[in-house]
Amino acid sequence: MRRVVVSTVCVAIVLAAALTGCSGSAGLIDEQMSLDDAKKLAQEMEREIVQSLPPGVATNITQQEKGTLLSCSPDGARQWAGGLTATIIGDRTPDDVIGAIAESFAGRDDLSVSRRENQGDSLVTLYGTDQSVWVVRYIRSRAELDVDSGSPCIRLPDDVWPGGSY
Repeated sequence: MRRVVVSTVCVAIVLAAALTGCSGSAGLIDEQMSLDDAKKLAQEMEREIVQSLPPGVATNITQQEKGTLLSCSPDGARQWAGGLTATIIGDRTPDDVIGAIAESFAGRDDLSVSRRENQGDSLVTLYGTDQSVWVVRYIRSRAELDVDSGSPCIRLPDDVWPGGSY
């Protein structure tokens, strides 16, 4: 339970910081995408990120079934935010893990890739052209890969409470 709470708080902080510059433009809201499709897109990319690692590097892959709905525009649009964790096998260097992921997604037309260090951990952030984002952290001391995701910014159906989990 502690992991889910910590991860949800981290997702909210990281995504809010990553999207601060994007939140003012209504043009970045996908008016046609459903909540189910937004969640599906974010979760599929979480799995694709782990699958981009060489075979046998990641195990114990756990994907959150439910995520949070974060504000992504001043007029109430939301972004589905979730996450995935995996155990990294062996004493892998940050370049073995984060470098491999960054290299795997470099050059794609639908993504931009940014690498950095934060609190001693290696990170790569994948930004979708549709305002989606995936922040991937390799925590070497715990042999853990943490993927936090955010879908494109969408309109919620009237019957979905934005403060709940979905």
